[in-house]
Amino acid sequence: MVLGRRSGGGRGGYDNRVQENVQYHRDLDQLATSLGLQTATSKTVISALSIPDSIDVLFLLSVPTAFRDTLLSQAKLLLYTPINEHFGIVPVEAMRAGIPVLASNTGGPLETIVEGETGWLRDATVVADWTAVMDRVLYGMNQKDLDRMSAASKARVEKEFSLTAMGDRLEEEIADMFSKERRPFSGFHQLIFVFALLGIVSSIFAVWSVKVI
Repeated sequence: MVLGRRSGGGRGGYDNRVQENVQYHRDLDQLATSLGLQTATSKTVISALSIPDSIDVLFLLSVPTAFRDTLLSQAKLLLYTPINEHFGIVPVEAMRAGIPVLASNTGGPLETIVEGETGWLRDATVVADWTAVMDRVLYGMNQKDLDRMSAASKARVEKEFSLTAMGDRLEEEIADMFSKERRPFSGFHQLIFVFALLGIVSSIFAVWSVKVI
């Protein structure tokens, strides 16, 4: 289980100075132990690779990008549990790697995941619904179906969320804006709009250059 992720640019990830991070890890560890599961916690790639096979749950406090890609290459399903999360880059990263995603049917995943095609959307408070999907993916789907979902996941990311797709949509919006009849310059409001547009453009390219999608 990944509790934090560190990108190449050093953003995000588990931070032991954040009490919420520490408490979340402690609660999950206690829950797993109460269920009779053996747990271990790793803070580095080297220590993670040395964990014995007898461990049932491995907590990864922070995952470098290269190690994340290795983990995704061995995965069959990615679980994304946040409720009412914003866009969320994690499901997109998984789909880019061809991994279907099981996520909460709230927030950002509603925009990124196509039910039954690139993953599944379920109520995060209903455990039975999640275990049913996990059981289906791990034991009920044949390789042909898994390959189909993998291809659909990659295609959706390329079509909707790649830097090229984002750039194309931005160009279309700008072209549409300039094609409309121009209104008289009213000063302050137009300046606010221009600065807001520049801020949005800068944010989009900054985020997507860090994520390298």
